[in-house]
Amino acid sequence: MPIIWRYLLRSHFQVLLLCVSTFISVLIVLRFQEVARFATSGAPKLKVLLFALLQIPYILPIAIPVSCLIAAILLFQRLSHTHELTALRTCGFGLKTIITPLLFAGFFLSIVNFTLASEVAPRCKSKTKHLIFDIATANPLFLLQKESLVKLKSAYFNIGELKANKYAEDVLIVVKNSSSGRMTVISAKELSLKGELLKGENVAFISSVDPKKEAGFDHLVIENQAEMNTKAANLSQFLQTIDWTSSYDYLPLRMILAHDIATAKEKFYLSKGAQIEISRRISISIAAFSFTLIGIACGMQISRNRSKKGIVWAIGLSAFFLVCFISAKSFRHSPIAATAIYLLPHPLIFLISLKFLKSIREGVE
Repeated sequence: MPIIWRYLLRSHFQVLLLCVSTFISVLIVLRFQEVARFATSGAPKLKVLLFALLQIPYILPIAIPVSCLIAAILLFQRLSHTHELTALRTCGFGLKTIITPLLFAGFFLSIVNFTLASEVAPRCKSKTKHLIFDIATANPLFLLQKESLVKLKSAYFNIGELKANKYAEDVLIVVKNSSSGRMTVISAKELSLKGELLKGENVAFISSVDPKKEAGFDHLVIENQAEMNTKAANLSQFLQTIDWTSSYDYLPLRMILAHDIATAKEKFYLSKGAQIEISRRISISIAAFSFTLIGIACGMQISRNRSKKGIVWAIGLSAFFLVCFISAKSFRHSPIAATAIYLLPHPLIFLISLKFLKSIREGVE
């Protein structure tokens, strides 16, 4: 590898790794509240540590492109301000030769980002859900937190007091079973977890039955118990009805393709959700290369007077990509429009960046 390549790549990756580490630290701080809620559920320390580490891959697919942008801009601004860029060009190195190692680095990071977004992040997200549901199954009182990590549909919880996720007073639980159409209300004066048993005092069960489906029976069933003892897992059985594992957000790319091919009976077919999800992952992967190109083009300065024009353009182009990336989610019912919005910023970024580089090569800034 040429000396100039080693010099540029070392300088680039030093800032890149520092930026990624900063983003990870910020993520851990922002997610500290969720980690603390998980820790208070009584989970073992190793599971709490694993839960915290699994949060990191969520931010890496977006942290890597932004870090590429920052590292490339800082590198070429330093080369410009210290006149190293001028010295290299005076020695016969053209812009193409100078930017080639960083373009290769951006291409390599795009492949890494694609692997993270398509394989690692979905698996970590799925593993995080499994950890949360395992804890909720072992300790159903974990679900009674005001801001529970488990978002349940067709369920309502209200409690008077919750202590250490082991003891609750004045509990009211309302659950609707979508498959049977029944509404169940559970009221308890006290609920406490002792080992694997859930104990309750002054418990009342009210269940509704559709009289049209259950002819000959009362449509309202009421049962009162002074004391109740049941396995803790029994109260969390309705969690099994949540089909979150089939969501494309939790599936690696190969599983998405296999799922749709099996649905189409061995014919090539992609559902709307699969098309949008694949476009999203491809877009965020290419962003590592696109943002590196933005940093190269906007970081160079060949005039004597320092200008912030490049920084403004870099912020504008990166903000344009992020706005398109976020707004594309609103077009989930139109895969063509969503795919276009996801991928549109990249050719635009390429054209503008190449125009800047052409102007710099011709001595115009």
